Amino acid sequence: MSTRPVSFTASSPDQSHTTAVPEPRSAQRNMKLQKATRYFGAVLVFAFFAWVLLLSLPEKRHHLSVTQSFGIGFDLSPSYATVAISYPNGSIQPIARVEGDGAYKEMMFRLSLPSSQHLHQPYENTGESISDIPRQIWRNSRKKIGLPASRDVGILSNMIHALREEATRYVGETVSAAAISIPHLTALYGDDLHDAFEYLSLAYLDFYPFSNYRPIPASIAAYAGNGLGLCEDYRDTAACGEEEFNIPSQFALAIGYTHTSLTTSQAHVSSAYYIEETPALENLRLGYDARHEENYWDAVRHMLQSPVVDSPVQRNISMVLLFGDAAEEPRFREVLQGVIDDVLGGQVEIVDQQPEFSAAKGVAELAKRATFNGIRMLNTDTEL
Repeated sequence: MSTRPVSFTASSPDQSHTTAVPEPRSAQRNMKLQKATRYFGAVLVFAFFAWVLLLSLPEKRHHLSVTQSFGIGFDLSPSYATVAISYPNGSIQPIARVEGDGAYKEMMFRLSLPSSQHLHQPYENTGESISDIPRQIWRNSRKKIGLPASRDVGILSNMIHALREEATRYVGETVSAAAISIPHLTALYGDDLHDAFEYLSLAYLDFYPFSNYRPIPASIAAYAGNGLGLCEDYRDTAACGEEEFNIPSQFALAIGYTHTSLTTSQAHVSSAYYIEETPALENLRLGYDARHEENYWDAVRHMLQSPVVDSPVQRNISMVLLFGDAAEEPRFREVLQGVIDDVLGGQVEIVDQQPEFSAAKGVAELAKRATFNGIRMLNTDTEL
């Protein structure tokens, strides 16, 4: 058995011998965190400057011309919407009803809640306009990259687009302009409607007094849709103005009743371009579909009479204005008749022609007259 010499490397006492010591894990994590922070900081700075550049871009103006002589009217209800047309020859026809999807119904219910209220146009004072600047900047930023101004505007745009498509198929040409009415919902505002029309490149017919982001209430639209508050010949501008000025004013109990909602108000009406409503009540859980719930009809009766009995000033109510797809239900009419007899004295005019479409028909008639009179359109020049 042979052995091999083993050599050893000698080291002198003054020769240093070093061994690498690994960095602590906490130090490694800190280094990675610092790198990530610098990276995200750079991304945020880039995004900020890109956003500033986006806001500084000049606004693109797009001219929307009205190419139609007829009037198209949309009416939004809490669970559905309707569209109608008014022709220059005086004929007014319902076109279609469009059912709201889940997102639409959820939005309308949410907008009926006081907690959904926020600053909006038209502003009450300068302070409100200043406070609303951040929201408006955000909305304008979305519009400049081709998005709806907000999620709610996107949902409204989907419904309005469907109504426009129904009208386009009906008339055989692209609808270029329309007017719209809405129910009493505490947080459904005119600026959302304007932005929805703008997103669709659809001219928003804007006429006094429903101008400066003040939408048309469904009650006054239904009033006009029943042929009330309007002159006979709108082409004779002077005579029409005189006739409408002399329409007697009266107080009405306005009731919107659908399968999913009940709205009531005391309305002071004369011409179709004038309305004062107070108080205006809304309940999107008190529609006809909820009739099997306990004490349902008692709650309906209370809400029907509340605008009258709870009003601080007692008025002589001479009209009951009914609209909505459930307004003709027999049991509802029984309860309403009880309110008429017990609270209103029994002697009132009931206005209820085609209640499902009366608001859309009224808006269509107002739209036709506005187009004829060469009205100002807020969205004639829109920002795209």
